Amino acid sequence: MSKLTQRNIDILKIIVEEYIETWEVLGSKLLLQKYDLWVSPATVRWDMAKLETLELVYQPYNSAWRLPTSKWLRAFVNYLMESSPDYFLHQSNIKIWEDKIEKLSDLTHKITFELAKSTDEIAFFIVPDKHISQHSWTWIFLEQNHKRLWDSIFSIIKMLEDKFNFSKFIQSFHLNNWINIFIWEENILNFLKDYTIIIKQVNIDWHKWYVWIIWSLKMNYSFNISAVKGII
Repeated sequence: MSKLTQRNIDILKIIVEEYIETWEVLGSKLLLQKYDLWVSPATVRWDMAKLETLELVYQPYNSAWRLPTSKWLRAFVNYLMESSPDYFLHQSNIKIWEDKIEKLSDLTHKITFELAKSTDEIAFFIVPDKHISQHSWTWIFLEQNHKRLWDSIFSIIKMLEDKFNFSKFIQSFHLNNWINIFIWEENILNFLKDYTIIIKQVNIDWHKWYVWIIWSLKMNYSFNISAVKGII
């Protein structure tokens, strides 16, 4: 990143933020229409070409537009993992631990529900050793993504119904005890390559618990990282 000027960084941030928020790519003219950078379109195109040589953006087809690469999204996410707060942003959800919960299954249901409601993502809670696999807001995920998923919907349904093998599959991955984020081609679920997984492994009473969410690359990374960090 030391090879980049401040203007390069500003343009790169704009490209990434626009892509995450709108799912659209920006050309030099449109970028200058939306943002006052006090430079010419030719200068912006030169900056974009420089970012491309560093593999931080790429040109999807023969145009002046650029998309962020997975390399830059990974750097962006790593920065958020370092800077996001360690507490859950909705303080009202502290009530999860104040309520009297007698069964672990009740706790997993409450956590997945609160996490899904707060992030608007599909949320999971898995305890493989106890054969517990809970998820919330699946119908919203499928309803909003069915046109993009097509036949992958059947893989998702199969994954959710086969709870035993699904939990063992998650347990088979080497995850750290912090926050693990799989984006784009890194996704551990090969039928969801255009989606992001944020997963946290927690060790409680010698058992590994996993709480996580799935959504598209457009998710609110800063909030969602904080939410998964602080929910348990």
